Amino acid sequence: MKICVVTGANSGIGRAVALRLLGEGCKVYCVCGPSGKGVDFGCANAEVLTCDFRKREDIMKVLGAVKEDRVDILVNGAGLAFYGLSECMDPGNISDMVDVNVKAPLMITSALMQKIRKAEGTVINISSVTAGNFASPHGAAYGATKAALTSFGRSLFEEERKHGVRVINIHPDLTDTDLYRNADFTVTGEPDSTLFAEDVADFAEAVLGAREGMCVTEITLRPQKNRIVKKDKT
Repeated sequence: MKICVVTGANSGIGRAVALRLLGEGCKVYCVCGPSGKGVDFGCANAEVLTCDFRKREDIMKVLGAVKEDRVDILVNGAGLAFYGLSECMDPGNISDMVDVNVKAPLMITSALMQKIRKAEGTVINISSVTAGNFASPHGAAYGATKAALTSFGRSLFEEERKHGVRVINIHPDLTDTDLYRNADFTVTGEPDSTLFAEDVADFAEAVLGAREGMCVTEITLRPQKNRIVKKDKT
Protein backbone atom coordinates (compact mmCIF):
# COMPACT_ATOMS: atom_id res chain seq x y z
CA MET A 1 0.00 0.00 0.00
CA LYS A 2 1.42 3.38 -1.00
CA ILE A 3 1.56 6.04 1.69
CA CYS A 4 0.44 9.49 0.53
CA VAL A 5 0.16 12.93 2.11
CA VAL A 6 -2.17 15.44 0.44
CA THR A 7 -2.57 18.97 1.76
CA GLY A 8 -5.63 21.07 1.02
CA ALA A 9 -7.60 17.84 0.83
CA ASN A 10 -10.89 19.28 2.09
CA SER A 11 -11.83 20.90 -1.22
CA GLY A 12 -10.90 21.67 -4.80
CA ILE A 13 -7.86 20.14 -6.44
CA GLY A 14 -6.50 18.68 -3.21
CA ARG A 15 -9.71 16.78 -2.54
CA ALA A 16 -9.93 15.54 -6.13
CA VAL A 17 -6.37 14.19 -5.98
CA ALA A 18 -6.90 12.63 -2.53
CA LEU A 19 -10.03 10.84 -3.73
CA ARG A 20 -8.18 9.59 -6.80
CA LEU A 21 -5.36 8.15 -4.68
CA LEU A 22 -7.83 6.56 -2.27
CA GLY A 23 -9.57 4.99 -5.26
CA GLU A 24 -6.26 3.40 -6.23
CA GLY A 25 -5.96 1.75 -2.81
CA CYS A 26 -3.45 4.12 -1.25
CA LYS A 27 -3.40 5.16 2.37
CA VAL A 28 -3.84 8.93 2.29
CA TYR A 29 -3.19 11.44 5.04
CA CYS A 30 -5.81 13.99 4.01
CA VAL A 31 -4.54 17.23 5.51
CA CYS A 32 -7.41 19.70 5.55
CA GLY A 33 -7.53 23.38 6.40
CA PRO A 34 -9.43 24.53 9.49
CA SER A 35 -12.71 24.60 7.56
CA GLY A 36 -12.27 20.94 6.65
CA LYS A 37 -12.91 19.58 10.13
CA GLY A 38 -15.22 16.59 9.90
CA VAL A 39 -14.79 16.08 6.14
CA ASP A 40 -15.69 12.52 5.17
CA PHE A 41 -13.77 10.75 2.42
CA GLY A 42 -15.85 7.58 2.67
CA CYS A 43 -12.80 5.33 2.86
CA ALA A 44 -11.06 3.52 5.69
CA ASN A 45 -7.68 4.32 4.14
CA ALA A 46 -8.20 8.07 4.67
CA GLU A 47 -6.67 9.57 7.78
CA VAL A 48 -8.11 13.05 8.09
CA LEU A 49 -6.02 15.72 9.79
CA THR A 50 -6.77 19.42 10.19
CA CYS A 51 -4.14 22.10 10.00
CA ASP A 52 -3.92 25.86 10.00
CA PHE A 53 -1.14 26.12 7.45
CA ARG A 54 -0.23 29.57 8.78
CA LYS A 55 0.86 28.07 12.11
CA ARG A 56 4.12 26.22 12.53
CA GLU A 57 2.84 24.26 15.53
CA ASP A 58 -0.07 22.90 13.48
CA ILE A 59 2.29 21.83 10.70
CA MET A 60 4.54 20.05 13.19
CA LYS A 61 1.54 18.14 14.60
CA VAL A 62 0.65 16.95 11.11
CA LEU A 63 4.20 15.83 10.45
CA GLY A 64 4.22 13.94 13.75
CA ALA A 65 1.05 12.07 12.74
CA VAL A 66 2.77 10.45 9.76
CA LYS A 67 4.18 7.42 11.59
CA GLU A 68 5.31 5.35 8.61
CA ASP A 69 9.00 5.36 7.73
CA ARG A 70 8.32 6.15 4.08
CA VAL A 71 6.08 8.45 2.03
CA ASP A 72 5.47 7.47 -1.58
CA ILE A 73 3.58 10.58 -2.70
CA LEU A 74 3.38 14.09 -1.30
CA VAL A 75 0.93 16.50 -2.90
CA ASN A 76 1.26 20.13 -1.84
CA GLY A 77 -2.28 21.14 -2.72
CA ALA A 78 -3.19 23.70 -0.05
CA GLY A 79 -3.52 27.20 -1.45
CA LEU A 80 -4.83 30.64 -0.55
CA ALA A 81 -5.50 33.58 -2.87
CA PHE A 82 -6.44 37.21 -2.42
CA TYR A 83 -6.84 39.49 -5.40
CA GLY A 84 -6.62 43.18 -6.12
CA LEU A 85 -4.18 45.83 -7.27
CA SER A 86 -0.86 45.56 -5.46
CA GLU A 87 -1.23 49.03 -3.95
CA CYS A 88 -4.50 47.95 -2.35
CA MET A 89 -3.40 44.61 -0.91
CA ASP A 90 -3.91 44.09 2.81
CA PRO A 91 -0.60 43.26 4.52
CA GLY A 92 -2.24 40.51 6.54
CA ASN A 93 -3.56 38.85 3.39
CA ILE A 94 -0.11 38.97 1.82
CA SER A 95 1.40 37.39 4.94
CA ASP A 96 -1.25 34.64 4.95
CA MET A 97 -0.57 33.79 1.28
CA VAL A 98 3.15 33.53 1.92
CA ASP A 99 2.48 31.25 4.90
CA VAL A 100 0.08 28.91 3.10
CA ASN A 101 1.51 28.93 -0.42
CA VAL A 102 5.23 29.03 0.33
CA LYS A 103 6.28 28.42 3.92
CA ALA A 104 3.94 25.47 4.60
CA PRO A 105 4.84 23.38 1.52
CA LEU A 106 8.56 24.07 1.98
CA MET A 107 8.43 23.03 5.63
CA ILE A 108 6.33 19.92 4.97
CA THR A 109 8.41 18.80 2.00
CA SER A 110 11.71 19.36 3.77
CA ALA A 111 10.57 17.50 6.89
CA LEU A 112 9.26 14.51 4.92
CA MET A 113 12.11 14.30 2.41
CA GLN A 114 13.95 11.47 4.16
CA LYS A 115 10.76 9.38 4.04
CA ILE A 116 10.12 10.33 0.41
CA ARG A 117 13.70 9.50 -0.53
CA LYS A 118 13.42 6.08 1.15
CA ALA A 119 10.40 5.30 -1.07
CA GLU A 120 11.98 6.87 -4.17
CA GLY A 121 8.73 8.77 -4.11
CA THR A 122 7.13 11.74 -5.82
CA VAL A 123 6.42 15.33 -4.80
CA ILE A 124 3.64 17.13 -6.67
CA ASN A 125 3.28 20.87 -6.22
CA ILE A 126 -0.06 22.34 -7.24
CA SER A 127 1.28 25.69 -8.39
CA SER A 128 -0.41 28.09 -10.81
CA VAL A 129 -0.23 29.32 -14.37
CA THR A 130 0.62 32.70 -12.84
CA ALA A 131 3.94 31.27 -11.63
CA GLY A 132 5.35 31.00 -15.12
CA ASN A 133 5.23 33.11 -18.25
CA PHE A 134 1.78 34.61 -17.69
CA ALA A 135 1.34 37.93 -15.91
CA SER A 136 -1.28 38.15 -13.19
CA PRO A 137 -2.67 41.70 -12.91
CA HIS A 138 -4.87 41.99 -9.82
CA GLY A 139 -3.11 38.87 -8.55
CA ALA A 140 0.56 39.85 -8.47
CA ALA A 141 1.12 38.84 -4.85
CA TYR A 142 -0.57 35.46 -5.33
CA GLY A 143 1.44 34.83 -8.49
CA ALA A 144 4.64 35.69 -6.65
CA THR A 145 3.96 33.07 -3.98
CA LYS A 146 3.27 30.42 -6.61
CA ALA A 147 6.42 31.42 -8.51
CA ALA A 148 8.34 30.73 -5.30
CA LEU A 149 6.72 27.28 -5.01
CA THR A 150 7.58 26.47 -8.62
CA SER A 151 11.17 27.62 -8.14
CA PHE A 152 11.43 25.40 -5.07
CA GLY A 153 10.14 22.41 -7.03
CA ARG A 154 12.60 22.94 -9.86
CA SER A 155 15.58 23.12 -7.53
CA LEU A 156 14.33 20.24 -5.39
CA PHE A 157 14.21 17.97 -8.43
CA GLU A 158 17.84 18.73 -9.20
CA GLU A 159 18.78 17.96 -5.60
CA GLU A 160 16.80 14.75 -5.30
CA ARG A 161 16.76 13.17 -8.76
CA LYS A 162 19.92 11.20 -7.96
CA HIS A 163 17.96 9.56 -5.15
CA GLY A 164 15.14 8.50 -7.46
CA VAL A 165 12.74 11.21 -6.25
CA ARG A 166 10.48 12.81 -8.83
CA VAL A 167 9.28 16.40 -8.39
CA ILE A 168 6.42 17.68 -10.53
CA ASN A 169 5.03 21.21 -10.74
CA ILE A 170 1.47 21.38 -12.09
CA HIS A 171 0.37 24.82 -13.28
CA PRO A 172 -3.42 25.00 -13.59
CA ASP A 173 -5.12 28.04 -15.05
CA LEU A 174 -8.56 29.19 -13.86
CA THR A 175 -10.17 26.20 -12.13
CA ASP A 176 -13.73 25.92 -10.86
CA THR A 177 -12.89 25.74 -7.15
CA ASP A 178 -13.37 27.84 -4.04
CA LEU A 179 -9.91 29.42 -4.49
CA TYR A 180 -11.52 32.46 -6.08
CA ARG A 181 -13.92 33.21 -3.23
CA ASN A 182 -11.96 36.39 -2.46
CA ALA A 183 -11.78 37.56 -6.08
CA ASP A 184 -13.87 40.26 -7.71
CA PHE A 185 -14.43 38.04 -10.75
CA THR A 186 -15.93 34.65 -11.45
CA VAL A 187 -16.20 32.17 -14.30
CA THR A 188 -19.09 32.36 -16.72
CA GLY A 189 -20.19 28.76 -16.30
CA GLU A 190 -19.29 27.72 -19.83
CA PRO A 191 -17.64 24.27 -19.55
CA ASP A 192 -14.82 25.18 -21.96
CA SER A 193 -13.92 28.38 -20.08
CA THR A 194 -12.63 26.75 -16.92
CA LEU A 195 -10.76 23.72 -15.72
CA PHE A 196 -12.23 21.36 -13.15
CA ALA A 197 -10.47 19.88 -10.16
CA GLU A 198 -10.87 16.43 -11.72
CA ASP A 199 -8.91 17.61 -14.78
CA VAL A 200 -5.91 18.31 -12.58
CA ALA A 201 -6.37 14.98 -10.80
CA ASP A 202 -6.36 13.28 -14.20
CA PHE A 203 -2.95 14.70 -15.02
CA ALA A 204 -1.59 13.99 -11.55
CA GLU A 205 -2.62 10.38 -12.05
CA ALA A 206 -1.02 10.33 -15.50
CA VAL A 207 2.36 11.66 -14.38
CA LEU A 208 2.38 9.33 -11.39
CA GLY A 209 1.90 6.45 -13.82
CA ALA A 210 4.86 7.41 -16.00
CA ARG A 211 7.43 4.70 -16.41
CA GLU A 212 10.25 4.50 -13.90
CA GLY A 213 13.23 6.47 -15.13
CA MET A 214 11.17 9.20 -16.83
CA CYS A 215 9.81 12.26 -15.06
CA VAL A 216 7.46 14.97 -16.26
CA THR A 217 8.77 17.91 -14.23
CA GLU A 218 6.24 20.58 -15.22
CA ILE A 219 2.91 20.77 -16.93
CA THR A 220 0.55 23.67 -17.63
CA LEU A 221 -3.20 23.16 -17.92
CA ARG A 222 -5.42 25.83 -19.49
CA PRO A 223 -9.09 25.96 -20.50
CA GLN A 224 -9.76 26.36 -24.20
CA LYS A 225 -11.46 29.75 -23.73
CA ASN A 226 -10.89 32.70 -21.43
CA ARG A 227 -14.26 33.75 -20.05
CA ILE A 228 -14.45 35.61 -16.75
CA VAL A 229 -16.93 38.20 -15.57
CA LYS A 230 -17.04 40.71 -12.74
CA LYS A 231 -18.96 39.57 -9.71
CA ASP A 232 -22.24 41.30 -9.03
CA LYS A 233 -21.67 43.45 -5.94
CA THR A 234 -25.36 43.77 -5.15
